[in-house]
Amino acid sequence: MVVHEFIRARQDAWTQLQRFLEKARRLSLARVPLDVFREGSALYRQTVADLAYARMCFPDHPVVRELEQLVGQAHSLLYQAGRAKSRSWAEFWRETWPMRVREATRPILLATGIFWASSILGFLLTAQNPVLESFFINPQMRAAIESKRLWTESLTRTAPEAGSKIAVNNIYVSLLTWGLGLTFGIGTVWLLVSNGLMLGAISAACLRAGMLLPLTEFVVAHGSLELPAIWISGGAGLLMAQAMLFPGRYGRRVELRLKGRSSVQIIVGIVPLLLVAGAIEAFISPSNIPGVAKALLGLSLAVALLGYIVARGHPGMSPLETTSGGR
Repeated sequence: MVVHEFIRARQDAWTQLQRFLEKARRLSLARVPLDVFREGSALYRQTVADLAYARMCFPDHPVVRELEQLVGQAHSLLYQAGRAKSRSWAEFWRETWPMRVREATRPILLATGIFWASSILGFLLTAQNPVLESFFINPQMRAAIESKRLWTESLTRTAPEAGSKIAVNNIYVSLLTWGLGLTFGIGTVWLLVSNGLMLGAISAACLRAGMLLPLTEFVVAHGSLELPAIWISGGAGLLMAQAMLFPGRYGRRVELRLKGRSSVQIIVGIVPLLLVAGAIEAFISPSNIPGVAKALLGLSLAVALLGYIVARGHPGMSPLETTSGGR
């Protein structure tokens, strides 16, 4: 696209943004109708992307300076209003994170599908070929299963220390799953597959030893947060891979920058989930609490997480919701 075609294609949107800014200054942002505000916010995000594209493709053209001035004016108006209303981290957790997760529904569902397909495959292969257990189960785990006990019983004796180690490990795995999206998604898919295969193989080994129910009772409480965190992390990684493999209108570099920002916001929200899951895995999962109670806890956490993602962060709930996440 040559510069004149770019300007001709986007000029109307820039003019609309300028009119929105003039109206917001005249009325004050708090009095701008909500539908007008949402439209202006969308125009601002589009213009930011236009500026990034112009800087890369037409760095010496005057349109870059004009867009910098327009974006600067919009940024000042929108973001200063946000600071005045103290909309920061609280707004991020209340609105931005669930909205970003919903926007990444497709890559998250793809990551979930890869994980469960691998789990089923690992279960079937290990059930038919027990020799494959050695690839996924270490000798200590195998000895515990053969003696009709779980290898996790020691967690109750070192719960505080174990909880922190579990949380750190899970956060590391989630960050790695996300970051490997920059390998065009190959690394992300590999980690999802390997973790899924491991879960399937362990389940098959426990089933063979008559230990599947104790394993389920152990996993059900913390797994309601830990597993979705892995799937969401994988989806965030695949979101970056999507920008690299299937760039949109602005090209690979700009799309990666835009979707990379969304993926960072998504991965930030994973950390509290894994901290809670680590505490549950150390204190509650290996305890003598009845399995029904653990199942109810896991179900409650899963429903709460799903409800939070689905119900929060919808347009119309908050005037500045679309700009609060990236401060």
